Amino acid sequence: MKKFNGLSKGFMGVATVACLLFAAGVTGVPYYGSVGTEAVGVAKKANKANKTKKISADKAKRIALGDAKLAEKDVTFVKVELELEDNRLVYDVEFYSGNVEYDYDIDAVSGAIVSADKDIENYVIPAQPSTEAPTKAQASEISVEKAKQIALSHAGVGSARFTKAKIDYENGVKVYEIEFKVGNMEYEYDINVLNGAIVSSSAEIDD
Repeated sequence: MKKFNGLSKGFMGVATVACLLFAAGVTGVPYYGSVGTEAVGVAKKANKANKTKKISADKAKRIALGDAKLAEKDVTFVKVELELEDNRLVYDVEFYSGNVEYDYDIDAVSGAIVSADKDIENYVIPAQPSTEAPTKAQASEISVEKAKQIALSHAGVGSARFTKAKIDYENGVKVYEIEFKVGNMEYEYDINVLNGAIVSSSAEIDD
């Protein structure tokens, strides 16, 4: 009878160890004496962290392209950046296709489309830095000196003191932003870089 009791105790010990090892395996937490609420809590936090893992920037691009029903080869990406909006991490995805500009906010965790917008205008895709030879369009761009002359001619003056002459973008159109003064008059012009057209102009008395 004593022998039976010894075997029974041994079997119970093995069963207890096996149960503890199984519990440790289920929670993913190493067993160091007992499997209590603290160990389970650690496991739950680890699982929660895994569930909130961010999607990649490439995944965000594919989601935006899928919604726009466009292939990557047919668009030019301007921006794919991770930003914080209203305490939510989102990918700000912007791209062009033809004369349409697309702007998406993609939830960085779930991949859900937070917002989507597109504008159809006479856009010229912003030039990207390149070491390649100038394209035909770039070669046909007017010079900044030409833009200055167009502005002076429109203002009806022969010479002026220029305070600004730089390339900028106005509603997606590449322009020369020209500013100059003649006496107490201040002039501002936006000149289309491709064809020299005056996009906007203003003149005011400088106090």
